[in-house]
Amino acid sequence: MIWRVIWFALSLLVVLGSVKLPQADGRIVVGVSTVNVAFLPIYITQDRGFFKDEGLDVLVVMFNAGATNLQAVIGGDVQIMAGGVPETVLARAGGLDIKNFWAISNVMPFQIYGSPKMKSLKDSKGKKFAISRFGSLSEFLTRSALRQAGVDPKDVTMLQIGATPARFTTLATGIVDATILWFPVTERAKSVGMNKLFDLKDLYPNWTNVGFIAREGWLAKEKEQTAKFLRAYQRGVKHTRENRDEGIRALRKYVGLDAAEAGAGYDEYRDSFPLDGHILDAGILATVEQEIETGRLKTKISANEMIDYSFINAIGKSTR
Repeated sequence: MIWRVIWFALSLLVVLGSVKLPQADGRIVVGVSTVNVAFLPIYITQDRGFFKDEGLDVLVVMFNAGATNLQAVIGGDVQIMAGGVPETVLARAGGLDIKNFWAISNVMPFQIYGSPKMKSLKDSKGKKFAISRFGSLSEFLTRSALRQAGVDPKDVTMLQIGATPARFTTLATGIVDATILWFPVTERAKSVGMNKLFDLKDLYPNWTNVGFIAREGWLAKEKEQTAKFLRAYQRGVKHTRENRDEGIRALRKYVGLDAAEAGAGYDEYRDSFPLDGHILDAGILATVEQEIETGRLKTKISANEMIDYSFINAIGKSTR
């Protein structure tokens, strides 16, 4: 059902390397890492014309994974990424001028579901887990949950499958034994008899799930454009939080949810959309520790190196 919703006027499917994104004077291309409830205010902001009210030409494009979205930002085809904040750690550590500058959703939404044969995450040794890609948020959280359950991640096999719907399909068809999911796919996993093995909220209650990310050089050059973008988006967040029926309609239109799922999704996520853009740094700090432990990161990175607070302080403070 989700794959029938290809965002129509809102989005464009981008295939890196074979399709060049169209360029236009003053255009801001926003890459969204997946179709999901967490990005509801972006849909509303675009639909209500708030970007246009600020004189902006904003094109929203969809990617099937955060890592691919980040590659487009690094390559310059995308100016602003809407995606997982912790996923930017390795890029920054690799010398890229990536900065998180505004929180989209402050909630830990992920849960790990397994086949009916698995009763606990402690049963994971020798099992196959689906993740999106190596270096992604899904890999990091899977490793964190396994360690919390007393299982060495080296004792499981992780397969790069892609976005949440694809991971769920591999779980439902028995290709993998477990995977990390989020709403509404968690509801579908329950409906076909899969067991919830772990709720990441228990491990990370204070978490910025997704946010806006850009290259530091672009933010410095386009301060005015970025401020206009965030003012429009802030209006979208306020409108989203105050208009449940419209939020439900947008979720049905863009995420492909049925009426019940859309209502439940709106209610679950409404309060996670911050008006002030405040980024909770727990995810960044936890990712840094994890990447140091795996050896992919050699030195610690502070939250200040990862977050540009200037827009939060200038625009977000008015709502506090």
